[in-house]
Amino acid sequence: MRMVLDMDTGVDDAVAMVLAMNSPEFEIEAITTVAGNAPVVQCTRNSLLITELLRPWDPPPVAHGACEPLVQSLIIAPEVHGHDGLGGLLDTLPTPHHAADSRPAVELITAIPHDGPDDVSLVASGPLTNLAIALRTDPTAMAAYRRIVVMGGAFNVPGNTGPVAEFNFYVDPEAASEVLSSGLDITIIPLDVTTSTALTRETLETLVKSGKRTDIPAPARPGRNLAAILYRALDYYMNFQEDESGLNGGFMHDALAVAAALFPSMITTRPASVEVVTSGPARGRSLVLPPVNGRAVNIAIGLDAGAFHRVLEERVLAPVWGST
Repeated sequence: MRMVLDMDTGVDDAVAMVLAMNSPEFEIEAITTVAGNAPVVQCTRNSLLITELLRPWDPPPVAHGACEPLVQSLIIAPEVHGHDGLGGLLDTLPTPHHAADSRPAVELITAIPHDGPDDVSLVASGPLTNLAIALRTDPTAMAAYRRIVVMGGAFNVPGNTGPVAEFNFYVDPEAASEVLSSGLDITIIPLDVTTSTALTRETLETLVKSGKRTDIPAPARPGRNLAAILYRALDYYMNFQEDESGLNGGFMHDALAVAAALFPSMITTRPASVEVVTSGPARGRSLVLPPVNGRAVNIAIGLDAGAFHRVLEERVLAPVWGST
């Protein structure tokens, strides 16, 4: 399965990237970046770094995308992901050896060759700015994608950016509205199911302290390998979540979007039209409407959480922290 990842590369996006690149069923055609969790320049650097640490000999191309939403002023989440998207580790991170692709993200998204109708899928784990611009630029190229999996929205649960809105839809509600009403084959992975994906600190610490890895520094000390970088980034992410909600862990929102693209049977969905509120106190709120004129999306309403956590352990936790 050929795959494009469109990401605002923060902590859980980085975990999703590891999951995608450690899945032999996926061939990652490209990673594109968009402003969201952090400014897009940091998201691009984070993507270059993670891909290079995972595959130093042949990383997939990384393309720089939209630096601000279609209409609104950019809102980022340094309290959740750090000012750089990876827990505030910028001063201790190695500099990527590879440069970003010379093409802008939208050009790369629309230029991916499709060998057949079921050939390439796209996972979007950040604001949908790049996808909305791509739709305006080349709707035929966007319609060629087999499936688009979007992490976003909150339907029957509280939002994580204000009481009713999920972060990605809040940052660029106009883009979300355009993409979700486009008629493309879209599956939405909302907070309703991602709140069953928590990676607990106990699970992470047990693995780290199991004796299988001896090169992972304490969070306060620098470390330049993938295990150290992700460990410290997750520590920051989990500290925020504990302060915010009392959860001693972190939700793997974006990793679930990748897992759902890989194993669609992991989720159950229902078709509906979705309207995204673009302004006012309910900005970013996602509303379910009956399907209209064939422009329905599939909303995930159920999750096999056990299957997800097994995939996370096999393709992220064990490879990164359980082996030398």
